Amino acid sequence: MLILAGFLSAAGCGRRETLVETGTRDQVLHFGNKDEPSDLDPQINSASSTFNILDALFEGLVLFSSDGRTILPGMADRWEISPDGLTYTFHIREGARWSNGEPLTSRDFMDSFMRLLDPQVACEEVGWAYPIRGARDFAEGRSTDPSSIGISAPDPRTFVMVLGHPAPYMLMLLTNSTFFPVYMPSLDANGGRHQRGGPWTRPGVLVSNGPFILAEWKPNAYVSVKRNPDFWDAGRVLLREIRFYPTDDENAEERAFRAGELHVTARLPKTKVPVYQAALSPQLHMVPILRTNYLSFNVQRPPFTDARVRRAFSLAIDRARLVRAALGGLGTPAFSFVRPGTGGYTPARGFPFDPAAARKLLKAAGYPGGAGLPPVELTLNGNAGTAIAIAEVLQQMWAENLGVPVTVRALEFKAYLSTEREKQFQVLSEGWTYSMADARDLLEEGVTGDPSNDTGASFPDYDGAFAAADRTADRARRWAAFNTMEGVIAREGFYAPLYYSNQGFLVDPSVRGWTDDPLGNVQDWRDIHLGP
Repeated sequence: MLILAGFLSAAGCGRRETLVETGTRDQVLHFGNKDEPSDLDPQINSASSTFNILDALFEGLVLFSSDGRTILPGMADRWEISPDGLTYTFHIREGARWSNGEPLTSRDFMDSFMRLLDPQVACEEVGWAYPIRGARDFAEGRSTDPSSIGISAPDPRTFVMVLGHPAPYMLMLLTNSTFFPVYMPSLDANGGRHQRGGPWTRPGVLVSNGPFILAEWKPNAYVSVKRNPDFWDAGRVLLREIRFYPTDDENAEERAFRAGELHVTARLPKTKVPVYQAALSPQLHMVPILRTNYLSFNVQRPPFTDARVRRAFSLAIDRARLVRAALGGLGTPAFSFVRPGTGGYTPARGFPFDPAAARKLLKAAGYPGGAGLPPVELTLNGNAGTAIAIAEVLQQMWAENLGVPVTVRALEFKAYLSTEREKQFQVLSEGWTYSMADARDLLEEGVTGDPSNDTGASFPDYDGAFAAADRTADRARRWAAFNTMEGVIAREGFYAPLYYSNQGFLVDPSVRGWTDDPLGNVQDWRDIHLGP
């Protein structure tokens, strides 16, 4: 009797299944996603972490395969490009539907592209549309005539895009969330298509066209998406649900993985990398991704209105030491703005460590040894882990090499994005994950007036070089223009590259079909499923 009672008691207190175990059985993927989304409006998104969610909810004309290189058909099942490289004709696939069952047509893309160019919406990545004829003039208010823009929908299944100049990278640009279609009746019923985000992006309201639909959004807990039965390729979607978890602290995220609460992490603490490497863990993934992490100096706020001060702060940074101290194997020191090898392009090393030259520049600007320099504040995204470690090393270097004390302001993600957008900072620590393997993607951030130019910098020779690179398909000419832009950044110091990311993260063995992507994203959710 006692033995039987003990056995029954032990059976009743058996170990509970973890989220990973139940998720694997039920095809529910638990995904660490770093940031709490500020909104799920695809046309105003500039966060790579939010793209993972948007990529599950929406599909554009074309998409990247999971290798981050190959262009696949999306809502367009085929397309033609004219011999002169200017006219792209996309054929919307038959049976394409919104998640509410309504047909998706070329007019939906026409309206969505017009919203992207709407000056009232002020999409951050509107510059990606500028190769389209007339797009920039309309977006910047020099034209108010929609017919001047090179887009048309001659019939419900044909969408035509005419460029102002050949742009061999255009299909890669179209994979971005900026070009995803949005369901205009929902926007018009919930505040209008001219606003940024709004109630139409919430569960129960959001109408999408991707492999998943928005099921739940519990702020600072998770975003849940569930399989969309109206998706054109629903038969290939094996996951039943994905839960995206915001994870501000990479240490807590790693512990959650070990506890069976996550199938995939967004990142890994630097101290844990050698532990997993020593164990030869198949869970560890280390991927050199196309991402530059850098400082943005607000050229409209003292003391960084002076290029000598900006350059002094950059020259005072020992990037190799920064990576050793704060990142370990998760970073590579950045001596150019663009990561070498991006699309075959390798820039010159224009950002050395030279504390003596830095002190001379600061003195020439009227601040010998930092005397008289206005207070300086460094703004961060997040207040834990790598962000703080980097800030502490930078503070120490600027104090040692310039005699300048710098305070730190750490913000949660939504406040950080608002501060960035409104340029309410002096020095901003940020990073850019490239949307394609082409230097243009990052270098556009230096163009005058570009919404992603957080510095407010404006230099005619930079703009001229960008325009020259955009108007030629010749590799040598493009690279020469890229070199000019890198040179202007080094000369004027409005950006200071710090390091290139080597993404370290963990993937549970139950995740099948995973492909490491140099663009840092899961590109095609149809490839992913779960198994024992």
